[in-house]
Amino acid sequence: MRLPLAVSLAGVLVAAGCSDSGKAGKSDPPTAKAGGSTTPTATAAAAGFAREGWFGGADGLHARLQITGVERQGAKSVLKYSVTSLDQAPKSVPLEIALVDPVGGKLYKPTATTSGEQFAPGATRQMQAEYPAVPQTVQKLTAITPGTAGEYTGIPVTGTGDSPAAGSGTSGGNPVELYDITEGEIKDVTSSGTDVTMNLRTDVLFAFNSAKLSGRAKAVLDEAAQEIKAKADPDKRPLSFDGHTDSKGSDSYNLKLSRQRAEAVMGEMKKRLGNAFKYSAHGKGESELIAKEGGKDDAQARARNRRVEISYVVRQQTDGTTGSSTAAAGGRGGTTAPAAFRAQDGNTVASRYGRFGADKRRLDVKPFYRDGAYLVCVFTITDEGPGTTPPNANYAHKDYPGGAFTSFSVLAQGGKDVYRAVRVGPGDPGKPAAYVDPGRATFVTAANQPQRGFVYVPAPPGDITSVVFDGGPFGKVLNVPVS
Repeated sequence: MRLPLAVSLAGVLVAAGCSDSGKAGKSDPPTAKAGGSTTPTATAAAAGFAREGWFGGADGLHARLQITGVERQGAKSVLKYSVTSLDQAPKSVPLEIALVDPVGGKLYKPTATTSGEQFAPGATRQMQAEYPAVPQTVQKLTAITPGTAGEYTGIPVTGTGDSPAAGSGTSGGNPVELYDITEGEIKDVTSSGTDVTMNLRTDVLFAFNSAKLSGRAKAVLDEAAQEIKAKADPDKRPLSFDGHTDSKGSDSYNLKLSRQRAEAVMGEMKKRLGNAFKYSAHGKGESELIAKEGGKDDAQARARNRRVEISYVVRQQTDGTTGSSTAAAGGRGGTTAPAAFRAQDGNTVASRYGRFGADKRRLDVKPFYRDGAYLVCVFTITDEGPGTTPPNANYAHKDYPGGAFTSFSVLAQGGKDVYRAVRVGPGDPGKPAAYVDPGRATFVTAANQPQRGFVYVPAPPGDITSVVFDGGPFGKVLNVPVS
């Protein structure tokens, strides 16, 4: 089934995104203009949670979407909502809504296609969508709509139902695990509630063309061993050590060097972890590059590709989760409840612009906020012309294809770790994947029409009150408040 977060992945990769951007810069905050706006208006009345926006695709349905709630019904959960068309003519659009558990780190996909055929102007259609059983411990979910109305946080879950089926949340299952992606100077980490992959930079561990561990390696491996002891389940699959190189050198040489480095790291970790774990080491050479080489950031990309990956299964807690707050992995973000529904985004914090061919687009950054273990980055993008926005324009990062806004990221104040868009499910290096975003970046193509976007990223550690936002082709904003 097509994920609502990945509407037309092939179309999303059109080169009208960040690849054609020029110099980023600052601009004055926008002023209000007469006429319609693609920035959603919102209400949270007793009857439900409502926002107005554009849905389904470029120049899709202009409508008000109101959510009543999620109800458990036996072996399934049902989302109840209504759609009121504000368009001038009947329209048919894809309108699949995903549900995110921001505490448990899972995304629920609809179990059947919800019809979006022929929404009549001015008419309200009562609708519902079915999902797998949501655990009784989950009290609130976030609905991710494919449109400028975006995320509906704080949707209540009521009723009683059956326990979720065993094995849900695994690869190819429903719900799907959400994966945090963090890039650092010494290591990159991709993690979910069930498994972790830690990429240790071999430039830190080894000298050039060497498989002998350097003096700096001890502290790095000590820290990695402590993390594995605290989190890994020794009764599951073996700890996996996979060596990787960049694309320089012959295939045979790279394969041999990567294997030797993986074995060297595995040997040191055995000394620290003992016989409680099983171990496995492999050399992959240059066969699984995670960063695209050959661009203006070639040196940085090659450094990310030179790595030893340590993968393990997370030990599950026996006391479970309440669904009302979360202690994020590794203490990240402290303990934070799911966000309440937000009627307004707040005033523009800062504006930046980027050149895309002959056109100038403006990024207006709104205050960010916490939703469980995640940070929700909110913004509007306006094409100031002189042309229109291509229907499949997007802001995907070359190393994270498939997402609408994967070139956007967050850094903690004074920190160097980069927090990337949250991925839906396990991914393959360089392959398109779905992320927690609206599914596409462009819902209106006309010039001077602001359209709201958002992207979920892992919340940095601690009780943060502001972050640095990297808007990709638009540039950075240094002090974005976080509520």
